[in-house]
Amino acid sequence: MRFIVTKAGCSSERIGNLTGFVKCPNAVIETPTSGLFTQGGSIVHLTADVLARVFTNPQILVMPLTNSIQLETGVKAQNEGVTKFAGLPEHVACVTVNNFYETVPPGHFEPGKIPLWTKHGKKMITADKYMDLMEIFRPDMFLAIADGCMSVNETPKRASKAVERTCKLLNTCIDRYKASKELKNSALVGVVVGAQNQKKCDECIENILKHVDCISGVALEGITDGTDFLKEYTNQYCDIFKKVGDALPKEFFRILEGCWNPAMTLSAIEHGWDIFDGTYAVKLTNMGIALKLSFDVTKENETPYLLDMIDELYKEDFNPILKGCECLTCKKHTRAYIRHLLNTREMLASVLLSIHNLHHFDQMFIHAREHINAGTFNTYKNHITKQCDMLKELPKYRYKGSMNTPEKTNVHINKKKKVDVNSN
Repeated sequence: MRFIVTKAGCSSERIGNLTGFVKCPNAVIETPTSGLFTQGGSIVHLTADVLARVFTNPQILVMPLTNSIQLETGVKAQNEGVTKFAGLPEHVACVTVNNFYETVPPGHFEPGKIPLWTKHGKKMITADKYMDLMEIFRPDMFLAIADGCMSVNETPKRASKAVERTCKLLNTCIDRYKASKELKNSALVGVVVGAQNQKKCDECIENILKHVDCISGVALEGITDGTDFLKEYTNQYCDIFKKVGDALPKEFFRILEGCWNPAMTLSAIEHGWDIFDGTYAVKLTNMGIALKLSFDVTKENETPYLLDMIDELYKEDFNPILKGCECLTCKKHTRAYIRHLLNTREMLASVLLSIHNLHHFDQMFIHAREHINAGTFNTYKNHITKQCDMLKELPKYRYKGSMNTPEKTNVHINKKKKVDVNSN
């Protein structure tokens, strides 16, 4: 696999191409982009047939081991890699260790091991076991195992321990990677943790740079643990994006994990980050919320960029979610219909919302690349950030579609009366 920067912007933003996938030789993935978050190897809420109608080009499938480790036996038996087993061979697999869509309990470490919080409970995993799994999965790219489940506000001791573990685990991964025949066509991605501690973060980056001959990209973990979804734009995160991005070689592609809103995502792009994990669109869908950004920088947008589709306001609203949107949902269905599906707990609600949110979120990256190419990315970023700044209020408990428990958040979008779908 190869990564080539094709266009550099006014700051550190850039356009790049990922090519050279052995299983998908004709695939070209432009960055910056978002991967598609998977659960058990499948796109959340969408079948392979529906996915093919939403995205006609190959996409990056983000596969957290926490929700796909149970595929080991089946993938091993088929012996053709995880994308083939999942029925999505035309797409590119990126295996990660953790699932930053959900929060996990803190701690629970053992020497040389990292906890995986799976649907069957906690599993302690070593670097060798992790590499055994990668040799079975044979993804197009995979993140080295790391201690990255923590927030930016962790104590210095916690950050120090995380860096120490991560460096040791990476060294084991490197040794196994060099000796592996099964992974010769897979790209290894180093992981940076401890960004809240300058000295320790530098140690982590220095350890990665010792292995530039084996590593193709770098991922940033350890600054969000899933509890700060829809977090407001803050300079603290922007400083981290810049600090870590500036310390990395330009030829590395860069992955940012975590559920970031559009303003934070574009800030990361401004500082040179290329690939995002796709959890944001899934989170919105499971909360019964539709994404509605305005991409026209010549027009001011005075409405919230998120629509609470459970609101009574849309009970008799026969407009599409977003006029002019080319997604399958907006072409054929109305806000009133989607609200009805949400309130009656129909699975189709999650499908239609997912189609729209994934398409619209992808459009945000397409427009970002266009503005980088035109040299107007800063104008575009400010335009999107203003819309995010309008966010006011969201209910604490929301619809969760086919998932089992309600989402929780402390952020809000408007003050209109809400309908509690759990009240009936």
